[in-house]
Order: sequence, then structure tokens, then C-alpha cells
Amino acid sequence: MIALMYKDLVALKKALFLLVIVLFLVGFYTVQQGKVMALPLMFILVPLILIGMLWGSDAKSNVDQYIIPGPNKRRTIVLSRYAFVWIVAVIGAVFAVSLKLFAKDSALPELPWYLIAAAMLFLATVISVIQLPLMYKFGAEKARLIFVALYFIVFAFFSYIGGNKELIASIIDKLISLDSKIIGLAIVGVTLLLNGVSYILSVAIYAKKEF
Repeated sequence: MIALMYKDLVALKKALFLLVIVLFLVGFYTVQQGKVMALPLMFILVPLILIGMLWGSDAKSNVDQYIIPGPNKRRTIVLSRYAFVWIVAVIGAVFAVSLKLFAKDSALPELPWYLIAAAMLFLATVISVIQLPLMYKFGAEKARLIFVALYFIVFAFFSYIGGNKELIASIIDKLISLDSKIIGLAIVGVTLLLNGVSYILSVAIYAKKEF
């Protein structure tokens, strides 16, 4: 699986470099506008963009017909795609927790770190785990339409949340009144369940494909 991920990183190194620059500029603009709480939401976009680039690269090179006859099992090939999503989610969770510690003027410090981490893991993976089985089912061509729809949804969500501190404060007030540990465990449980079901569906769909 590591070899598969390395292959993807090499194939997309220029695109990934541009993606990092764009994220840095967006992050800088977000800070300048005083929307610090919106920074972790960028990690919702990254997996979507990354999956889109990977799918485009694979479709262009028709790589499946070369790697499937090799030693890698199909479930391992699928797992390599999910691994990118999970890595980004973990980085996003670490970033959000770090933001809690250092951004004293935001609403994040009012929430315990484990609840922030759990929420970030959910937000960073939920759209991607819905997206991936659809990609395996419909392929690269129809995937472009799905990508566009998901991008619009995420951008709208990103903009709305980033500019609505009152909504975030209201949600936080409600969460504080509940047992945060139970909420955190529930979020983690739902996240693991969604990821597990999504991975199983993707493996089942990919196993039936012919190349």
C-alpha cells in the first residue's frame, strides 16, 4: 500500500505543491478577515480535491490495468485511496486542537480537545467516504459532475460557517450543556461506522470491475 501511495504522490507532486500554496493563501486571507475558526474547515476540502486529482491522474494513465495484475490485492488498492483521506483527517484534527490552544480569541477554547478532535475527524472524512463509493461505481467521467456538486456544497458550508460566529457560539453552548465525553465517543463511533461501511462498499464495487 505504501508503494501505491508513493506512486500517487510522485504523479501529483506538482499539483500537490500548487494545492499547498493555494491553501496557504486561503488560510492567510481567512486570518486577515478575522475568521480564524474557519481554518480547520479547509481540511474538509483537501480530501475532496485530492481524490479528484488522483482519479483524474489514474483515468489519464489507465493505471488500473497495470496494477491489478500485480501483487497488490484490490482491497489494498482501495485502502490506499482511503488512507489519504484518513491522513488528512488526522492532520486536520491535530491542527484544530492546536488552534484551540493558541487562538484564545476564538470559540474553540470553550470545547474540550477530544471533542474538537472527534468533530474534525468526522467533518474531514464524511463527504469523502460518501464520494468514494460513487467514484468507484460511476467512474471518472460521471465523477466530474459529482465533484462539482460536492465542491459547491462544501464551499457554501465553508463560507456560511466561517462568517457566522453566532451560529458556532450557539452550537457550542448547546454542546457544553451535554456530556462532552459521550458526545465525543458518539461522533467517533459514527465516523468509524461511516468509514467502515464506505470502505466495504468500495471494495465490493471495485472487485466486480473489469479493466
